[in-house]
Amino acid sequence: MNKISEQQEKLITSKMPGETERQYAAFLLYCEVGSVSKLIQAWQQISRNPVGELSVIFGSKLGNLPSKRAIERWSVKYQWVERADTKLAEDLEGLKKKTTQMRQKRAYLITEAFWSKLQMLRKQIQAGEPATVQEVRQLWEMDRIEWGEPVGKYEVTKNYIDESQQRPLTPDEIELSQKISELEMEFTRKQNEKSDAA
Repeated sequence: MNKISEQQEKLITSKMPGETERQYAAFLLYCEVGSVSKLIQAWQQISRNPVGELSVIFGSKLGNLPSKRAIERWSVKYQWVERADTKLAEDLEGLKKKTTQMRQKRAYLITEAFWSKLQMLRKQIQAGEPATVQEVRQLWEMDRIEWGEPVGKYEVTKNYIDESQQRPLTPDEIELSQKISELEMEFTRKQNEKSDAA
């Protein structure tokens, strides 16, 4: 491992040994604003007008503004540029982790609501009460979407119909298709008659 990567691994975003609270607060403000010149401007603003988010966070820790040269020495001594990059990477990683946890929790809650609704619907049907499934369908779709699953009735597959190989039906196929349709209609009619009789 080369010396530069060893040094980057040793970089820490918490307070470094020998770094005072004031210097560390200045580093954190530097991370917020992005440069020494902007740090000085923000520090002056906080000193003049102790109102606003930065003032609340840093006001009591910064104290009086030191010289620009002193701030530049702190920046070099405590590796602000490199640590700021490391802190940004840590912050982004933390944000990604928190976002993932929030998504997982939301997906879990939707799945839990879906399962509860299914149980209620089952009890309702067992009790002989009529039940609609629209709300369950909406929860099912929400659940599928949260987990990245499709909600449509159709799935795209590689075994699709090749239209170039399609041809018109022959007279025998047309006759057979009509007979199948007639049989389906007859079957449906008989099923309805049985339902009405029961």
